[in-house]
Amino acid sequence: MSDYLWDRRGPADPEIARLERVLGRLRTEPPMPDWNRVAPPASVRHFSPAYLAAAAALVIACGASLWLARGTAAPSWAVVRVTGQPVVGEEQVVEAGRLPVGAWLQTDPASRASVAIADIGRLDVDPGTRLQLLGTREGNHRVALQRGTVHALIWAPPGEFVVETEASTAIDLGCAYTLTVAPGGNGMIEVSMGWVGFEHGGREAFIPAGARCATRPGVGPGTPYYADIGEPMRQAIDQLDFAALDPAARRRALGAILADARPKDAMTLWHLLARVPAEDRDPVFDHLARLAPPPASVTREGIRAGNRAMRDAWWDTLGLGTSRWWRIWERSWR
Repeated sequence: MSDYLWDRRGPADPEIARLERVLGRLRTEPPMPDWNRVAPPASVRHFSPAYLAAAAALVIACGASLWLARGTAAPSWAVVRVTGQPVVGEEQVVEAGRLPVGAWLQTDPASRASVAIADIGRLDVDPGTRLQLLGTREGNHRVALQRGTVHALIWAPPGEFVVETEASTAIDLGCAYTLTVAPGGNGMIEVSMGWVGFEHGGREAFIPAGARCATRPGVGPGTPYYADIGEPMRQAIDQLDFAALDPAARRRALGAILADARPKDAMTLWHLLARVPAEDRDPVFDHLARLAPPPASVTREGIRAGNRAMRDAWWDTLGLGTSRWWRIWERSWR
C-alpha cells in the first residue's frame, strides 16, 4: 500500500489527487497551525502488541477522565498561536491555550491566532482583532467581534455559528467568509463559499459566494453586490445605503445602479426592493422583471406595498436557492 496519504511518498491514488485539487482553494495563508503539535509515526506496524495495548488503555483512561470532567469544566474553544503573542484575557498564548465563554481574545499588530469553533469549523484571527466568545453549545455557537478581521470556515449545518457586531449579526449558512469591523463599528463581509445571512433590526441581507456587503452602526446591512461590479455602481450602492440623500440625489444613485445592472445583479436589485422608499420601487420592479420575470403571484402593487411573501417568491426564481431556508434558520437563532 502506498504511503502517499500519510507522508506523500509513493504514487497518489487518483481520488486523493482529485480531492487535493478540489480542497486546495481552502489552503490558508499562513499555513494552518499544527493543532496536534506532535507528529504521528509514519506507521504503527513496528510496535509490539503489549505497547499497543498499553497505549489503548491510556487512551481509554484519558477519554474517561475527559468525559467525567465535561460536566464541570467551563465551555471553551482551543486557540493556537500562529504568529506573535495573542492574548486571552490577561494571559499570552505562548503556543496553545483555551478561550472560555466570556473571555476576550486579542491580537496586536504583529499577532495572529487560529481558533477551533467547537467541532464545527475554524476561525482565523488577523492582527489587530478583539473578539469575545459569547456562548457555545450544540447547535449554537456565538462570538462578538468588536474590531479587526476574522476568516471563518464552517462545515456544520446552516445556522450554528453566529458573529455579532455593533452594526449587524452574521449567521452562517454553511460557508467560508471574511468579516472586518473597523474601530468605529463599520463593517464589511465577503463570502467565498456558501451563504451568509446579515441582519440588524429586521433589515436583512442574503449574501452568496462571490458577493460582499457593508454594514453601518445605526443602519444595519447595506445592499449586497458581487465583488466584480464597476466602481460607479459600487459607489451608487454605498450612497443609496448610507448617505443622507435628498429625493433627487437618491433617484440619480438608483438610476446609476439600474443602468449598470447585469443579469446576475438581479440579486442586488431584489434587495433594493426592500431598501428604497415605496415611490422608488417601480423602476426597480421593472428592471428586475426584465432580468428575472416574477412569478404570477408577484404583483407591482404588492411589491410597492412591501409584501415580504411576494419578495420571497420572486427570490425563489433567481436560481439562488429558496428563501425558506433563511426563514427557518432565522427563527432558530433568534
